Amino acid sequence: MRPDQAPEGGKFRATAAAALDGTAGAWGDADMLCVQFDASGELVVSAAGDNCDGVIWTKEGRKPLSDGSENEVIGGKKYTVFTFAEFVEAEIGSSPALSAGDALYATASGDVKASGTAAAGDIYIGTVLNDGSRLLVNVNGRPAHA
Repeated sequence: MRPDQAPEGGKFRATAAAALDGTAGAWGDADMLCVQFDASGELVVSAAGDNCDGVIWTKEGRKPLSDGSENEVIGGKKYTVFTFAEFVEAEIGSSPALSAGDALYATASGDVKASGTAAAGDIYIGTVLNDGSRLLVNVNGRPAHA
């Protein structure tokens, strides 16, 4: 999965907290992570029941490495945080397995589940478009009410 396009206002840049250093992506091709801001205004993994401020692509600005470390966040590095964007190649190596029409929700530890029904505390982050290979990220940032 990789970002394809984001309209003006659908993304911004922010710095990953030192605590995120070495954290692997939790979903997609293990290269996507739901994030929120900590008290210092830096990015940390969003947790269940907390706000999700956006999604980062952990491979941003990195060359593919054979050991897979390009999926790990570098603390102190600036990342593009997507709140409204389109990602392509969503079906390749994707976890959770994605199907057209699936709604995606952030859960504990930055993980994402594909489900038609949100549980209490889940945060809506996007929908798989009808061709099944494109994901529309539209983070609303607030827990769903079940």
